[in-house]
Amino acid sequence: MTAPTPFPLRRPLLLTGGPAAGCTSVARALAGRRGLCAVVEVADLHGMLRSGAVQPWRPGAGEGQHRLAAVQACLLAASFTAAGVEAVVCDVVRGEVGAVYRASTAAPFLVALRVPVEVARARTASETLSDVEFDALHAEVAALRDVDLEVDATGSLDDVVAAVDAAWAQAGTAAPTR
Repeated sequence: MTAPTPFPLRRPLLLTGGPAAGCTSVARALAGRRGLCAVVEVADLHGMLRSGAVQPWRPGAGEGQHRLAAVQACLLAASFTAAGVEAVVCDVVRGEVGAVYRASTAAPFLVALRVPVEVARARTASETLSDVEFDALHAEVAALRDVDLEVDATGSLDDVVAAVDAAWAQAGTAAPTR
């Protein structure tokens, strides 16, 4: 007989927000609270394209590559869950990419971290995004409404993590298939 796990296996969590909303920080903190948890950064998956990569916010090829990275993130999340490992996915969900996540077998619990663009700008000095791109990405993510939960991420990291963790605990469990 195996010992019971101290934590039930939660369904995958998808954190989204504009640049500097805190998704990575929240994901890492949540993973640290769990017994066995992977963090999947969709930007890292997109970064695996070594030839022909286009920024995911660029029309055409960039959007297609973003959808491809989201599909791969879903496959990873489902694979981790099947092996008994919880998964937190971080992505700037925009446009049709939300539908990719909604249609996936990973069935992630989608949480949008909301911060005013001025707060996000004060949190970071982005060297990869122009001010126009930074503002545009925040506006696109702010317009995303097909989410399971919106969390005000202007407070302390501990408060934001506690709010997301409590909601994630209520979002349902997953059964490993290993």
